[in-house]
Amino acid sequence: MYKCLDCGNTEKFIGHAQEKGDVLIYKNDLNYKKEPYAWVYKISEKSWGFDLRVDKCFFCNSANIVKI
Repeated sequence: MYKCLDCGNTEKFIGHAQEKGDVLIYKNDLNYKKEPYAWVYKISEKSWGFDLRVDKCFFCNSANIVKI
């Protein structure tokens, strides 16, 4: 959980998330010309992970954020 020290928000933030893990890669038949391949994560405790970074408060745009 995070908190904006400027406005007190604890509910909504802007940031970046990245998932990592073993995937199935297959031909994307629905939109092949625009995106020829699609993927599905095979989620398991051994192969899946993520990175998360909170950049700023959604409401006041402050970067003065702490993890609580």
